[in-house]
Amino acid sequence: MDVDVPDHSSRRRLRRRVGVVSRRLVAVVAALAMMLLAAQGALASTGVTVKDAVGLQAVGPTSSEYGFPAWYQDKANERLELCLDKDNPLCGFLPGDIPDETQPISFPGNFPDELFYFLASSTLDLPGGGRAVLTSGLEAAFVNGVAAGGQQTFTRIRVVVRGAPANQTITIKHPYGQLTIDTDGTGAGRLVRDVAPSVGNFSLALNGDVGPWLRWTGTDAPAGYLGDPAVEHTITGGPARNTFSLDDKNGTQVASTDRFTLQGKIATNTGVAVDSAVVNGGFVDVFATSRGSALEVVGQDGKFPTTIMQHEPDTDRFYARVPVTSGATVTSVTVRNNGDKPASTAVATLSGIAVTQASYDGGVLGGLLTVQASVAAPATYPLTIAGVGEIPGPDAKGFPMVAPPAALTVASGALTTTVPVVVTGGEASPAGTAAPPVGPNVPPVCDPSPCGPGGVPAEATPRAQVAAVALTAPRGIATVIDGSTSTNATTFSTVFKSGPIPTIANAATNKPSVTLPTWAATADAAPRTPVDATPTVVTFTATNGAASSSVDVTLTPVGDTVTVSTARSRAGSDLRVDGTSTIPGAGLVLSPPTQVVVYAQTSAAAPWVRIGTSPVDTTGAFSVRPKPAPATAYANYRVQTSRGTEVTGTLTR
Repeated sequence: MDVDVPDHSSRRRLRRRVGVVSRRLVAVVAALAMMLLAAQGALASTGVTVKDAVGLQAVGPTSSEYGFPAWYQDKANERLELCLDKDNPLCGFLPGDIPDETQPISFPGNFPDELFYFLASSTLDLPGGGRAVLTSGLEAAFVNGVAAGGQQTFTRIRVVVRGAPANQTITIKHPYGQLTIDTDGTGAGRLVRDVAPSVGNFSLALNGDVGPWLRWTGTDAPAGYLGDPAVEHTITGGPARNTFSLDDKNGTQVASTDRFTLQGKIATNTGVAVDSAVVNGGFVDVFATSRGSALEVVGQDGKFPTTIMQHEPDTDRFYARVPVTSGATVTSVTVRNNGDKPASTAVATLSGIAVTQASYDGGVLGGLLTVQASVAAPATYPLTIAGVGEIPGPDAKGFPMVAPPAALTVASGALTTTVPVVVTGGEASPAGTAAPPVGPNVPPVCDPSPCGPGGVPAEATPRAQVAAVALTAPRGIATVIDGSTSTNATTFSTVFKSGPIPTIANAATNKPSVTLPTWAATADAAPRTPVDATPTVVTFTATNGAASSSVDVTLTPVGDTVTVSTARSRAGSDLRVDGTSTIPGAGLVLSPPTQVVVYAQTSAAAPWVRIGTSPVDTTGAFSVRPKPAPATAYANYRVQTSRGTEVTGTLTR
């Protein structure tokens, strides 16, 4: 989808419109990402090259009012909350964002389908009338329209350019990092990166591309806000820089600005989360967490009174024991944080199971576990005790056993509660038999006598045995020789015998590892001669006294499978060799990673010139793309890897 870059007066409307479109495409983000990775041509170089190195620090409890986190906090300890005042211009709402603009915002009937904890935008005017627009923010949105259960949050970095240098890989530098965009023949290009839309998984945004918050320089920002979304201003707080700029393919700056619009409301609310609410006899025990200081359990007529929660100093923990009217059934409780303006609440459904006794007496019937529990709706009898049995009703029930569990998990259908077992009686367990004193060292005793050479009985002669005497081994990756089935051995050793010299680890054990030497290296200035495929031979020995047994193990080097997907050379514009390297059976996360060295030549008779190196990443991919691109157009490429593989081919132009 192509989106024109608007003028300054409509920039805020653009981020709304594109936000809605991208949100509807969340379900295909992963597929699109794979397409971009595989794509060649115009978008081959578009991507994030320097990611935000800071990120965010914490996310607050989920608000029961609208289902999004009460706040997000950056690593400078500044918290931002959603701005939900439709009449406040600093909240950034535009006509059409709120279904009924004559009524207050309420969830879900009169709630915007997207809104922001933080939003920063900037516009670059380019020579010749072009423009580049940057949008970075932390967004709250829904998977499919405003509805409970579809809430998600994500960070966004988005850049759209028009009229930039054409047919080039341009570089964008912004406060949170750096990225490249391949432009088409008109100088247009774009990149959008969202981290990471997932329903209800609000902590994913902490590792996104935004953080810490930007804010206006000086002291003229509106009180309680980072800035004004309608006013451009200089900023501070960018972990990489406080400017937005565009460089051409040669690294020459085309345009730069230090002006941004900012939207972000500093949090006054702390929110509240109910961690547990359990019926316990004639009480409900309520546990909650909050950064506030004035929490209460909201009373229910005829069931229990409003009860102040107790706060553990220097923590986020709150607790209250709420007395329940005899005969009343309690199915849920509401905790209110009165320190928030407006007050925030959280609702919890009770487990309905209260274990009033979980004790063990080792002196009764050889050991007796006694359990008693009461229930309240929606829990019902019988109750199931994992690994023990059932409680049919409210009376205590005993379970004979000599070794009780440390804790009991009691369940009614999907409802569960876990309590520790208290030991109330029983005699001390019998003492163990004391070990005999250590005797003197004595010579071997053999039958028949005498013992064989070195004092080793004939039946104790060691036998070295390995799982395989012939192995294939990737270069640079440890290959284990399994000698654990060896018999009658007291010591082991593994030594080099012939071939390329390897590195041997754990040589004095029955599972030594052998690492064959690597081949191509990033320090190479010229292509290496053909790789030496000679096998390496090591000798594994099992020893008992003076007797020993040995096995030779042959390790034949095996290379990686290399496929080149992109290979092109355009004089002064682009030189790129991309591909994959995999080792069958070795997985993708290799230590150390495979290294790739790429050479090129202008003709079949010309010398090879090194153009660059690349590690193979955890997806198996590599990319060599020198910047700036060489002024010479090359005809052929030659790839050599540290695992001992070489591939050659022709560069397209």
